[in-house]
Amino acid sequence: MSRSALMDSQYWLLTVMTASGGLEHGLTLAAARGAATGKDMIAAPPRGAIRDRLGVYHHGYWQRLLECLQADYPLLLRVLEAPLFGFFAHAYLARQPSRSPSMYDLGAGFADFLAASLPPQAPAAAHLPVELARLERAYTEALRAPGPENDHAPVADGLMLALAAGSELPLLAVPACVRPLALSLPLLPYWRQLQQDGPVPPAPEPAASYLAVARQHWRVALHPLDPWQYHLLQALNDGLDGPAALQRSATLSGQPLATLTVELLLWLPLAQQLGLLRLAG
Repeated sequence: MSRSALMDSQYWLLTVMTASGGLEHGLTLAAARGAATGKDMIAAPPRGAIRDRLGVYHHGYWQRLLECLQADYPLLLRVLEAPLFGFFAHAYLARQPSRSPSMYDLGAGFADFLAASLPPQAPAAAHLPVELARLERAYTEALRAPGPENDHAPVADGLMLALAAGSELPLLAVPACVRPLALSLPLLPYWRQLQQDGPVPPAPEPAASYLAVARQHWRVALHPLDPWQYHLLQALNDGLDGPAALQRSATLSGQPLATLTVELLLWLPLAQQLGLLRLAG
């Protein structure tokens, strides 16, 4: 077989395998893109039909993608249960097919897809899958991103030395593995309940909540945040320096800047211990 013929055969099989509309749709697409048909490409089996042989590859491909999404969103799978999760997962994969060699990238847009699928004026309970997917994706990203495990500069000590010397607030940074989240539901207790055996708990009542997903000492954990802490981490992630980030936090949280400066001094030792802040540079 020539190289060109081999590439044509591989492309034909890839088209059949990955078509989102099912095996028949894949065969139609493959036939439209070339002259080959299933009979031309696949030897007839002793029993069954050619489509049965092709179906093994087509269904296996889609099942593998579904299993990857299930592995990335185990708590969402538990809440929605397999049939409904599979419905949304297949629709998502049809809309945003896999384009990366890494399965880590496959579910990156799943939460946004679920949010776009919500009807206008959807009740608060309908937002639970969206918020839970956002939280689970943040957990996966925190697990994979570079963390502060090798940082040894004490944030609190560095801050105190700078202030004692009459300097301004030193440059602070958020480790790459930290994911601040603003949620419309109080998901931290719900998250912990879902990880236990027993029935799925009812959806929590709507209420704004703020969390940070972070990794410290190679372990990922969820930490509740005050609004000003969330806005500070977000501002630092947006590239603002310490004073500008604190000013934005004061504005968005509606608190005096002087009060937040004191709050920051008190919070910094814990923030470093949890892996939420470090000295920049």
